Amino acid sequence: MLQLTDIRKSYRIGPTEVEVLRGVSLEIEAGELVSIMGASGCGKSTLMNIIGLLDRPTSGRYLLDGKEVTYDDDDRLSGIRNRSIGFVFQQYQLLSRLTALENVELPLIYRGERVQRGTGLPCLERVGMGNRSGHRPTELSGGQQQRVAIARALAGRPSLILADEPTGALDTTVGQEIMELFTQLNAEEGITIVIITHDPNIARQCRRTVVMRDGVIE
Repeated sequence: MLQLTDIRKSYRIGPTEVEVLRGVSLEIEAGELVSIMGASGCGKSTLMNIIGLLDRPTSGRYLLDGKEVTYDDDDRLSGIRNRSIGFVFQQYQLLSRLTALENVELPLIYRGERVQRGTGLPCLERVGMGNRSGHRPTELSGGQQQRVAIARALAGRPSLILADEPTGALDTTVGQEIMELFTQLNAEEGITIVIITHDPNIARQCRRTVVMRDGVIE
Protein backbone atom coordinates (compact mmCIF):
# COMPACT_ATOMS: atom_id res chain seq x y z
CA MET A 1 0.00 0.00 0.00
CA LEU A 2 2.69 2.49 0.95
CA GLN A 3 6.46 2.58 1.29
CA LEU A 4 8.47 5.40 2.80
CA THR A 5 12.26 5.41 2.54
CA ASP A 6 14.54 7.72 4.57
CA ILE A 7 11.85 10.39 4.99
CA ARG A 8 13.15 13.57 6.56
CA LYS A 9 11.26 16.73 7.46
CA SER A 10 12.71 19.98 8.74
CA TYR A 11 11.18 23.33 9.62
CA ARG A 12 13.02 26.62 9.88
CA ILE A 13 12.14 28.61 13.00
CA GLY A 14 13.98 31.92 12.81
CA PRO A 15 17.68 31.14 12.31
CA THR A 16 17.25 27.57 13.57
CA GLU A 17 16.37 24.54 11.47
CA VAL A 18 14.43 21.93 13.45
CA GLU A 19 14.48 18.35 12.14
CA VAL A 20 11.16 16.68 13.03
CA LEU A 21 11.61 13.45 11.07
CA ARG A 22 15.15 12.08 10.92
CA GLY A 23 15.16 9.30 8.37
CA VAL A 24 11.91 7.33 8.68
CA SER A 25 11.50 4.16 6.61
CA LEU A 26 8.19 2.32 6.82
CA GLU A 27 6.13 -0.14 4.79
CA ILE A 28 2.40 -0.77 5.28
CA GLU A 29 0.66 -3.54 3.37
CA ALA A 30 -2.85 -3.30 1.93
CA GLY A 31 -5.45 -4.40 4.48
CA GLU A 32 -3.31 -3.76 7.56
CA LEU A 33 -4.54 -2.13 10.78
CA VAL A 34 -1.50 -0.27 12.10
CA SER A 35 -0.96 2.13 14.97
CA ILE A 36 1.82 4.72 15.02
CA MET A 37 2.45 5.46 18.67
CA GLY A 38 4.64 7.91 20.53
CA ALA A 39 4.71 10.81 22.95
CA SER A 40 3.71 14.31 21.93
CA GLY A 41 6.40 15.86 19.75
CA CYS A 42 7.87 12.57 18.50
CA GLY A 43 6.91 13.35 14.87
CA LYS A 44 3.97 10.97 14.45
CA SER A 45 1.49 13.63 13.29
CA THR A 46 4.05 15.05 10.87
CA LEU A 47 4.52 11.55 9.49
CA MET A 48 0.74 11.17 9.13
CA ASN A 49 0.55 14.46 7.22
CA ILE A 50 3.21 13.23 4.81
CA ILE A 51 1.48 9.86 4.34
CA GLY A 52 -1.79 11.72 3.74
CA LEU A 53 -0.20 14.15 1.23
CA LEU A 54 -1.07 17.09 3.46
CA ASP A 55 2.63 17.95 3.76
CA ARG A 56 5.74 17.15 1.78
CA PRO A 57 9.04 15.75 3.09
CA THR A 58 12.26 17.69 2.95
CA SER A 59 13.88 14.59 1.44
CA GLY A 60 13.22 10.88 1.00
CA ARG A 61 11.08 8.68 -1.22
CA TYR A 62 7.39 7.86 -0.90
CA LEU A 63 5.56 5.20 -2.94
CA LEU A 64 1.77 5.03 -2.68
CA ASP A 65 0.06 2.09 -4.38
CA GLY A 66 3.35 1.34 -6.11
CA LYS A 67 3.70 4.80 -7.64
CA GLU A 68 6.27 7.35 -6.53
CA VAL A 69 4.74 10.49 -5.10
CA THR A 70 6.04 13.70 -6.65
CA TYR A 71 5.23 17.16 -5.39
CA ASP A 72 5.28 19.31 -8.52
CA ASP A 73 1.50 19.44 -9.04
CA ASP A 74 -0.71 20.39 -6.08
CA ASP A 75 -3.92 19.72 -8.00
CA ARG A 76 -2.82 16.16 -8.76
CA LEU A 77 -1.91 15.57 -5.10
CA SER A 78 -5.30 16.92 -4.07
CA GLY A 79 -6.95 14.53 -6.48
CA ILE A 80 -5.07 11.53 -5.05
CA ARG A 81 -6.08 12.57 -1.52
CA ASN A 82 -9.70 12.92 -2.53
CA ARG A 83 -9.88 9.57 -4.32
CA SER A 84 -7.70 7.34 -2.17
CA ILE A 85 -7.43 8.64 1.39
CA GLY A 86 -10.02 9.21 4.12
CA PHE A 87 -9.18 11.30 7.19
CA VAL A 88 -10.52 11.12 10.74
CA PHE A 89 -9.35 13.77 13.21
CA GLN A 90 -9.45 14.14 16.98
CA GLN A 91 -11.79 17.15 16.83
CA TYR A 92 -14.08 15.64 14.14
CA GLN A 93 -13.81 18.63 11.74
CA LEU A 94 -17.52 18.62 10.92
CA LEU A 95 -19.20 21.75 9.55
CA SER A 96 -21.68 22.97 12.15
CA ARG A 97 -24.13 24.43 9.63
CA LEU A 98 -24.57 21.10 7.83
CA THR A 99 -26.49 18.02 8.92
CA ALA A 100 -24.71 14.72 9.50
CA LEU A 101 -25.81 13.54 6.06
CA GLU A 102 -24.63 16.72 4.37
CA ASN A 103 -21.24 16.46 6.12
CA VAL A 104 -20.84 12.92 4.84
CA GLU A 105 -21.76 13.89 1.27
CA LEU A 106 -19.55 16.99 1.12
CA PRO A 107 -16.33 15.21 -0.05
CA LEU A 108 -18.30 13.65 -2.91
CA ILE A 109 -19.44 17.10 -4.01
CA TYR A 110 -15.83 18.34 -3.90
CA ARG A 111 -14.95 15.35 -6.05
CA GLY A 112 -17.42 16.45 -8.68
CA GLU A 113 -19.75 13.49 -8.26
CA ARG A 114 -23.47 13.77 -8.82
CA VAL A 115 -24.90 13.61 -5.30
CA GLN A 116 -28.58 12.97 -4.78
CA ARG A 117 -30.16 13.43 -1.38
CA GLY A 118 -29.46 10.34 0.66
CA THR A 119 -26.33 9.27 -1.23
CA GLY A 120 -24.34 9.25 2.00
CA LEU A 121 -26.99 7.46 4.06
CA PRO A 122 -25.50 3.94 3.64
CA CYS A 123 -22.22 5.21 5.16
CA LEU A 124 -24.07 6.66 8.15
CA GLU A 125 -25.95 3.40 8.57
CA ARG A 126 -22.63 1.51 8.41
CA VAL A 127 -21.43 3.36 11.53
CA GLY A 128 -24.77 3.18 13.34
CA MET A 129 -25.83 6.77 12.66
CA GLY A 130 -28.56 6.31 10.07
CA ASN A 131 -31.22 7.59 12.49
CA ARG A 132 -29.24 10.80 13.11
CA SER A 133 -28.80 11.84 9.49
CA GLY A 134 -30.78 15.09 9.91
CA HIS A 135 -29.00 16.20 13.08
CA ARG A 136 -26.34 18.90 13.10
CA PRO A 137 -23.05 18.38 14.97
CA THR A 138 -24.17 20.50 17.95
CA GLU A 139 -27.04 18.06 18.44
CA LEU A 140 -24.74 15.04 18.63
CA SER A 141 -22.44 13.69 21.35
CA GLY A 142 -18.68 13.47 20.81
CA GLY A 143 -18.86 9.78 20.00
CA GLN A 144 -21.69 10.35 17.54
CA GLN A 145 -19.76 13.15 15.85
CA GLN A 146 -16.75 10.87 15.47
CA ARG A 147 -18.95 8.20 13.91
CA VAL A 148 -20.19 10.79 11.41
CA ALA A 149 -16.56 11.73 10.70
CA ILE A 150 -15.77 8.06 10.02
CA ALA A 151 -18.81 7.83 7.73
CA ARG A 152 -17.52 10.89 5.87
CA ALA A 153 -14.14 9.19 5.44
CA LEU A 154 -15.88 6.07 4.09
CA ALA A 155 -18.04 8.00 1.62
CA GLY A 156 -15.23 8.45 -0.87
CA ARG A 157 -14.52 4.69 -0.89
CA PRO A 158 -10.87 5.18 0.14
CA SER A 159 -8.27 2.44 0.12
CA LEU A 160 -6.56 4.08 3.13
CA ILE A 161 -7.97 5.74 6.25
CA LEU A 162 -5.69 7.89 8.43
CA ALA A 163 -7.01 8.55 11.93
CA ASP A 164 -5.16 11.13 14.06
CA GLU A 165 -5.88 10.54 17.78
CA PRO A 166 -9.48 9.52 16.92
CA THR A 167 -10.34 8.68 20.54
CA GLY A 168 -8.39 11.55 22.13
CA ALA A 169 -11.45 13.73 22.82
CA LEU A 170 -13.64 10.84 24.00
CA ASP A 171 -14.06 9.05 27.32
CA THR A 172 -12.73 5.51 27.66
CA THR A 173 -16.01 3.72 26.96
CA VAL A 174 -16.89 5.71 23.85
CA GLY A 175 -13.29 5.56 22.66
CA GLN A 176 -13.43 1.78 22.89
CA GLU A 177 -16.59 1.75 20.77
CA ILE A 178 -14.81 3.81 18.10
CA MET A 179 -11.84 1.41 18.13
CA GLU A 180 -14.18 -1.54 17.75
CA LEU A 181 -15.72 0.19 14.74
CA PHE A 182 -12.29 0.66 13.13
CA THR A 183 -11.44 -3.00 13.81
CA GLN A 184 -14.72 -4.09 12.23
CA LEU A 185 -14.23 -1.92 9.13
CA ASN A 186 -10.73 -3.30 8.69
CA ALA A 187 -11.81 -6.94 9.11
CA GLU A 188 -15.01 -6.84 7.06
CA GLU A 189 -14.11 -4.40 4.29
CA GLY A 190 -10.33 -4.75 4.10
CA ILE A 191 -9.68 -1.02 4.36
CA THR A 192 -6.10 -0.19 5.32
CA ILE A 193 -6.25 1.87 8.52
CA VAL A 194 -3.42 3.78 10.20
CA ILE A 195 -4.15 5.16 13.66
CA ILE A 196 -1.96 7.83 15.23
CA THR A 197 -2.07 7.62 19.02
CA HIS A 198 -0.17 8.23 22.25
CA ASP A 199 -2.31 5.67 24.09
CA PRO A 200 -0.83 2.15 24.42
CA ASN A 201 -4.32 0.72 25.07
CA ILE A 202 -5.44 1.96 21.66
CA ALA A 203 -2.24 0.82 19.96
CA ARG A 204 -2.58 -2.64 21.46
CA GLN A 205 -5.83 -3.23 19.58
CA CYS A 206 -4.14 -2.84 16.21
CA ARG A 207 -2.44 -5.73 14.44
CA ARG A 208 0.90 -3.93 14.38
CA THR A 209 2.35 -1.03 16.32
CA VAL A 210 5.08 1.30 15.07
CA VAL A 211 6.72 3.19 17.93
CA MET A 212 8.28 6.60 17.28
CA ARG A 213 10.68 8.57 19.43
CA ASP A 214 12.47 11.82 18.61
CA GLY A 215 11.69 11.70 14.89
CA VAL A 216 12.72 8.10 14.22
CA ILE A 217 11.05 4.69 14.35
CA GLU A 218 12.16 2.87 17.45
